[in-house]
Amino acid sequence: MTGVAEQHTRSKYIPALDGVRFLAVAFVMLHHLTSGSQASIFLHLIGLQVNNGLGPTLFFVLSGVLLTTVIIDARETKHRYRNFLTRRALRILPLYLAYLGVAIVVTFLFAGRHLQNVWVFAFFLQNTFLTAASKTGSVLPMYHFWTLAVQDQFYILWPLLLWKCDNVRKMRYLCVAGIILSFGARLIITHPSLTPELFGRILPARAGEMCLGALLALDLREETALSSILRQALLPLSAILAIWMWHGLSLTTSFGSVVGLQLIAVTSAALIAVALKPSTWIARVLGSKFFALGGKKYAFAMYVFHPLMLMICMSLPIASKGLRLTLFAISTVVISGLSYRYLESFFLHMKVGGRVSKVEVSVSPPRDTPVLLKTA
Repeated sequence: MTGVAEQHTRSKYIPALDGVRFLAVAFVMLHHLTSGSQASIFLHLIGLQVNNGLGPTLFFVLSGVLLTTVIIDARETKHRYRNFLTRRALRILPLYLAYLGVAIVVTFLFAGRHLQNVWVFAFFLQNTFLTAASKTGSVLPMYHFWTLAVQDQFYILWPLLLWKCDNVRKMRYLCVAGIILSFGARLIITHPSLTPELFGRILPARAGEMCLGALLALDLREETALSSILRQALLPLSAILAIWMWHGLSLTTSFGSVVGLQLIAVTSAALIAVALKPSTWIARVLGSKFFALGGKKYAFAMYVFHPLMLMICMSLPIASKGLRLTLFAISTVVISGLSYRYLESFFLHMKVGGRVSKVEVSVSPPRDTPVLLKTA
């Protein structure tokens, strides 16, 4: 087995990954817009799922793919852990803390009270202490930040575990173990004395989705049949998932939280595997300027701001719901663009460890499919 440190590749940007990120944000926004809707088949499929829908899982699997590559690339670098966490902080904290700060000020000015349980959000524990996180008294929506807590907790632990492995095979075993343990955690949560909607967001229950993405990243580095199987399975998996969604997939039921969530995760991995093959139409669509630019520059801010913009626009004294939704879409894009230009980009272009923190993907030239992925 060739040591991980001995494998070298060249860098190349793959827009389709940004497109997948934008698609994940779009799923989250559509779910919040259409939850419970039966006005059309499309809205029914997107909105009928109970508890979070497709977007978070697609986020988690994509994060696993990208994060694992960053960690592998950094294993021989100086101050690897410090630099890794610094890049994560530069990507997430400026906008996140700015939003929390505005929530504190606005809540005090408009409601005359202090924001409660700020510590939960300050330490990224809102996915664990859900009751405290739901009782902040905030005027601004904060319910959607649980996914950031899951990701950041994984960011802290995963490098330490992955760097203990000295070859791809051991890393693959680690990923499989993470998937099995996560599946087991969700199985335990189904016990009648526990509530899936309360504990279904803790890291042990959701880490398997990121481990699945990590397994896909490792397969792209040292090829097995996994990527090919996932690409071939995308259509049947999507069909099964769509039928289940149509008949009321609920992630708060025992069966839905265990099997349904796993089906969404595998389908997400299949979609990413197809997106990583440049010759596919999915890769071309997701790699188009609309999707790639949206995912690269605006996705994070759209995720942060869209519940607030939805709340504001839906409360406007305008009779036409279509007009209010149009205003919601426009305002979300505008505020996300301003956020990227005047806040996020400043921190994203800061040099950390002798490198500029930015998105890029490394590939091996002989194959059509990228071998190594890398992101800021």
